[in-house]
Amino acid sequence: MKFIWTFLTCLFFAFPLSAQDKQRSEQIESVKVAFITQKLDLNSSEAEKFWPVYNNYQREMKVVFNARRTAKNDPDAKMDGELDIETRLLDTRKKYKQEFSKVIASEKVSLFFQAEREFREQMIKELRERRKN
Repeated sequence: MKFIWTFLTCLFFAFPLSAQDKQRSEQIESVKVAFITQKLDLNSSEAEKFWPVYNNYQREMKVVFNARRTAKNDPDAKMDGELDIETRLLDTRKKYKQEFSKVIASEKVSLFFQAEREFREQMIKELRERRKN
């Protein structure tokens, strides 16, 4: 666990702000995958089935997050847009909860969503710390 956070911290400090967003995004995603793998303790059979479903989940979530960014730029539709986005996020999570349950045990599905939240919270914490310094 400490190794992952140390690696993540080094990753942030190793690349200047001018680095390409795509490269940074890919590196963060690889750290996230390592974090989730460690948290879920997937065996090879589970991993083989889990990661394709996860990749589809990530694609759908990115579409919703991009819609959120677009909606923030439209002040007239901001409230309705935000509620719509939150509904879409919840619907996507519900859909993939079922999809994940088909390939891994329900306990691990719960752990996945928890690990995803923990990773996001840790990322936010790291960014705040970085901005302070």
